[in-house]
Amino acid sequence: MPQRKVGTFEIILLIVGIGVAILGFQLINQVYSIEKEISWLMVIAIFNWLMLLVLFILLSLTVDASKKQLEETKKIGDMLKQEKIKKRKLI
Repeated sequence: MPQRKVGTFEIILLIVGIGVAILGFQLINQVYSIEKEISWLMVIAIFNWLMLLVLFILLSLTVDASKKQLEETKKIGDMLKQEKIKKRKLI
């Protein structure tokens, strides 16, 4: 199986995802350090931050799956063209 190149979009997605993870944790940690208690707003912020991380992971998986699907569609197209050429030679 040939290795495929990592695209620019995937690199940007990785950098933004890591940035969101680190920055979100730091901001939530700073608020907790100041308030010394967990309020409903803190719970909502943590939940939203975790949802954002899950969305980044899902986006990455979707991009990867669509690239694999595109590669396989191209392979199927090439195979169909080769079959068509073989049939023309036989006739």
